[in-house]
Amino acid sequence: MLGACGSGFVYNRLDWLSRYYLSSQVTLDDAQSRALESNVDAFFAWHRRSELPRYASFLDGMADDASHPLSVQQLEAGQREVRSFMRDSAAHAAPAAARWLDGLRPAQVDELFASLAEKDRKGLAEKCDGTPAERRAKSAAEFIDKVEDWTGRLGHGQRDMIRTRYATLETDECEQLMTRAQSRQEFRALVERYRTKPEFAERIADFLAHPENRRDAAYRERYEADRKRFLGLLADINHSLTAEQRGRTVERLRLYAREMRGLAAESDKT
Repeated sequence: MLGACGSGFVYNRLDWLSRYYLSSQVTLDDAQSRALESNVDAFFAWHRRSELPRYASFLDGMADDASHPLSVQQLEAGQREVRSFMRDSAAHAAPAAARWLDGLRPAQVDELFASLAEKDRKGLAEKCDGTPAERRAKSAAEFIDKVEDWTGRLGHGQRDMIRTRYATLETDECEQLMTRAQSRQEFRALVERYRTKPEFAERIADFLAHPENRRDAAYRERYEADRKRFLGLLADINHSLTAEQRGRTVERLRLYAREMRGLAAESDKT
């Protein structure tokens, strides 16, 4: 979200990119393409007008907090707020998604989910290569790069802390992709069961907003343990920041907030 909204060039083309992605997964007729375009454009018009100002306020608040060492409790509060953003977007998008899916013929539904399943297979082949330890080491290196986008160059001690703590996580990207592939299958079952029914949109919104409800108790326990470990790692990284690294992080948050307000203001000109 930050990467897209933090660049006006990208955000202003998310509607086109979304339409292109969906239309590349299933062959649509002219009326279906127009319906997709109308639904996606309406969603992003709402998102720009309603949600970007909320994101900007959230990031300014995080910048205020991040000027001092952050606690796990502050990070948890931020995580809850981001989840509320996601739930609100899912609830707003669900009616249009239901109408669009209702308009697909059975063969098109098959084509859509076959295309998504193929993407999942390719992702699993790429991300599940190697041992779990090797995958965690690779993920730790990628995470270090992401942190340095915000902080600038990390010190050796900071990098070692991330590598060590990442090795304690029970789940990795391979398992996350496997869970996503399973979720696609579950969504297919939801579509088959509720398509054309009055509660279809409500079912889609709940599916998107509460993925934890579809996992068993053992998975939820592992997920919660990893979530706490990861928030603890984020807090410790934050506590380790030098004055220069902290200043860069705060300024990055302020920059994204300003850009989001600018993007939201563009809706008043259209």
